[in-house]
Amino acid sequence: MKRLSQCQSQSLKTLLTNGLYPQALKASLPNPNLTDQTYALFIKSGHSLDPYLSTSFISHFSKLGDFSRASKFLFETPNPDTVTFNALISGFARFCQPRPVFELFNTLRHLDLEPDVFTLSSLVKACGSLEENEAAHGVCLRMGFGSGAYLVSGFVENYARAGDVEKAEKCFGECLVMDNVVWTAMVCGYVWNGEFEKGKVVFVEMRGLGLELNEFSLTGVLGALFNVREGEQVHGIGVKMGLLCGGMKHLSNAIMSMYCKCGNKVAAVKMFDEIPDPDVVSWTERIGAACDGVEALELFKVLHFEGLEMNEYTMINVLSSIAGSRLLNSGRQVQALCQKVGLLQVICVCNALVSTFGKCGQMDDARRIFDDMLQRDSVSWNSLISGYSENGFSSQALEVFFQMRDLSLQPNEYTLASILEVVSNFNSVMQAMQIHSHMIKCGFMLDDSMVSCLIKTYGKCSGIDEAKEILSEIDKINVVHLNAMATAFVYSGCHADALNLFCTSRISYLEVDSTIFSIVLKACGAMTDLVQGRVLHSLCLKFGFDQDSFVESTVIDMYCKCGSIGDAQKAFRITSKDNLAAWNAMIMGYAQHGCFHEVSEIFDKMCKSGIEPDEITFLGVLTSCCHAGLVREANDYLNSMFELHGVIPHLEHYACMVDLLGRVGLLEDAKRTIDQMPIHPDAHIWQILLSACNIHGNVVLGNVAARKLLELQPENESAYLLLSNLYASAGMWNDVGKLRKQMKEKVVRKEPGSSWIQVGGSMHYFFAGDMSHPESKEIYMELIKLYEQMLVSPKLDQNNAFLMETRTKK
Repeated sequence: MKRLSQCQSQSLKTLLTNGLYPQALKASLPNPNLTDQTYALFIKSGHSLDPYLSTSFISHFSKLGDFSRASKFLFETPNPDTVTFNALISGFARFCQPRPVFELFNTLRHLDLEPDVFTLSSLVKACGSLEENEAAHGVCLRMGFGSGAYLVSGFVENYARAGDVEKAEKCFGECLVMDNVVWTAMVCGYVWNGEFEKGKVVFVEMRGLGLELNEFSLTGVLGALFNVREGEQVHGIGVKMGLLCGGMKHLSNAIMSMYCKCGNKVAAVKMFDEIPDPDVVSWTERIGAACDGVEALELFKVLHFEGLEMNEYTMINVLSSIAGSRLLNSGRQVQALCQKVGLLQVICVCNALVSTFGKCGQMDDARRIFDDMLQRDSVSWNSLISGYSENGFSSQALEVFFQMRDLSLQPNEYTLASILEVVSNFNSVMQAMQIHSHMIKCGFMLDDSMVSCLIKTYGKCSGIDEAKEILSEIDKINVVHLNAMATAFVYSGCHADALNLFCTSRISYLEVDSTIFSIVLKACGAMTDLVQGRVLHSLCLKFGFDQDSFVESTVIDMYCKCGSIGDAQKAFRITSKDNLAAWNAMIMGYAQHGCFHEVSEIFDKMCKSGIEPDEITFLGVLTSCCHAGLVREANDYLNSMFELHGVIPHLEHYACMVDLLGRVGLLEDAKRTIDQMPIHPDAHIWQILLSACNIHGNVVLGNVAARKLLELQPENESAYLLLSNLYASAGMWNDVGKLRKQMKEKVVRKEPGSSWIQVGGSMHYFFAGDMSHPESKEIYMELIKLYEQMLVSPKLDQNNAFLMETRTKK
């Protein structure tokens, strides 16, 4: 290299000695400092720059981004022409600097030089805002260049990037030249603005007109595809045209992204394997196609140890794959690497870290990242609010939301969706109304998805009348609104109303989808309405929704809850074998029917099939152990949750364990389980222990459980009744009297139990001691007959003569 430099210096010296200053100046270009010295000698010798020589220097330094030298050569050229100006204008445009481009363009015009198509194309290329593009567009139209294909494609692209699709469409419609670049720009413009169907229509028209397709048009339309079959067709076109054989990585990367987006990660991985020399985008998409966080981290390690390029999107993809405490340390390592390479200054990377720590349950770490951010966007606030909401910190989530409003930051639809979820957790209709008012004020009631979220929130908060009112105010009800209303009915326990809504939508010929089928099937399960459940299952088969993963699992769940375990088994045999929800529904169904051996068998089969169990799976398994009284097996499953499968036991799992120990009389073990579990016990778990103490007559532990339960729920009538019965069974009548006196003073009343049955398509409801039914006399006569039959049964415990009071009344 040194020898080459010496040869270059010698050659330059020879040229200068022979007075060949222009040639010497050209020869000095590789070394900017040498160029400055040679240029000084060039001027000193009496030479001056001509436009041709100047243009070559300006182009050279513009490509390097050295605009001070490039500008110096332009302004020291005695009579620059349009080509000379174009060299510097195109350089600034290449580096996206619109202001100097417009200034140079004005200077060119003031010198009475005529801009050409290259000047204008650079002017269009440099535009970074809607106002700049409008100005450039106006200049081109006045100069008669407004219909050129290259310029029109630039206008379409700029308007679309600025979000003004209407003006982009106008430019596209007024272009009389059939050019594939213009059509590709329009396809991309629609995709950038989320108008995917329009993008697909333009692409299809483009093919129909016989315009040439290339890697750019295919890459553009791939962004509009969410159906894997359509994506496969575009992939096939690329293969047929040979576009994937020439190392066109951006098309291969776009195909990978499409497959990931459509959920076909296997095809995405196959596409990655066909790329000869994957770049950083390829590796980033490959990490996004990982089946789980473990695989994503393994790929990331390969990328890191081989010293391959990484960017912020790589970090975001790997962080997005991390969830749960098992991968928490890996998440911290990625965070450390981000800090080392300076990516913690990038907002989207910090947002991903906040989200990751939220998914790992580490909200203190998430908050620390958020507080340390120098700049925040709406995603930053949404990630923190969502993290608090998902981890049960509803008060903190609302606090962040109010802080956001205090800073005059406008919440978007994602913020409000998270806050509505928080309000649902509080079960507060008043708070839902406050958010509703804010949505009206900010114009969110025009957004179908937001209206649907609000309807569901009212349903969760038992505000079904408010939800109905919102639905009644919608001019054009669509499938999204129907699904939301049906969900609200189910949340509120109005299962018959959900079924009626579905029937009404069918009569009104409103469009329905797989989602509403899964909702109304759930309602049938809750009502144990097997007849309607079978009708809905038949409709699912008729409409082709039976292969939807949610419908598959809901069908199984419905049959199990309706007591038809045989139908549930038949439905399960034909479900997709990778549908975890279907496995869980079958396990839970067997558990509810007391079939422990079947639960154990299906659990083992599931694990051998490579399907990882989750919290719901273990809840079903532990429930089956509880019903069967299998303490040792339940302990084994509980211990294996985290040790073998990385699943953290929740309160519900410990509640199952306490229930089981209480049922078999191991009350001290049940209390020890509550004391040793890493989660703070809730009222439900203390009620389970109190109920067990009542059954087994343990007054000491019963007092402890009742005291804890009443601390959490002072108005819980069950606590008083269970404790009263416990005292009565122990002969502690004075304590029974005191307890009943307390109940009267606190006006504690037991809510009457209720039941229902469907006969001949009509639902019949009953309360305890209810005589209001028109056929109550016949019903009670039948109950007495059943009771008399039970009396002769040797298995009946006659101390629990639950119908004696009824018989006395009769």
